[in-house]
Amino acid sequence: MHRFFVSDIHDEWVVFSAEQAQQISAVLRMAPGQRVIVLDNAGWEYEAELAAVERKRVTAVALAKRPAANEPKCQLTLYQSLLKRDNFEWVLQKGTELGITRFVPLITERTVARRPKKADRWQRILVEAAEQSQRGRIPELAAPMRLTPALADLPSQQTSFIPWEGTTGKGLRDGLMGEETAVSIFIGPEGGFTAVEIEQAEQHGVTPITLGQRILRAETAAIAAAAIILHELGEMA
Repeated sequence: MHRFFVSDIHDEWVVFSAEQAQQISAVLRMAPGQRVIVLDNAGWEYEAELAAVERKRVTAVALAKRPAANEPKCQLTLYQSLLKRDNFEWVLQKGTELGITRFVPLITERTVARRPKKADRWQRILVEAAEQSQRGRIPELAAPMRLTPALADLPSQQTSFIPWEGTTGKGLRDGLMGEETAVSIFIGPEGGFTAVEIEQAEQHGVTPITLGQRILRAETAAIAAAAIILHELGEMA
């Protein structure tokens, strides 16, 4: 069944947004009586039956309510430096599919794209990827911030990593205990983090690690690191 995140749910009635109504009526060509899955982004999903289908308004009746499935137990936050072109959006999409729960766009010393104006577009990408991958929640998207305040805001007990090409011998597997409930990963821009930024991260308890002998593009490193972390914590079984 098709899945939709909907904010307008009252008792048993569901009212879809105008954009969703257009998709349901004109793109998917659904009709009253057909069923969909509706998610409230608060941990619940509803099996609902379409009641009225019009181009600008679609409503449904919720038939069953249950806890939303498919959310990882580990809260994985990706601090991703802003990237050029469509690479940042690709990270948002694929990271959502994997199970990242929070994205924090970073501005670092070597960041090129410093003036993002795509917050609405980024949010749509997260919603669509969450629906497609059958997530129970939409990942949180923080406002872009610089590295220093991002490090200062890190919880003291949270496990945090920062891949860096200057690190040897210590990988993600070495730093994970297998029982983490919250992990953060910092990924640099196309030019990578500077040595000063790595030292600053270490001062805040972030562990430098290697992702192997091959040098990865920034967007590849983000997805590879997320996949490794979730696999080691049993989320990819």
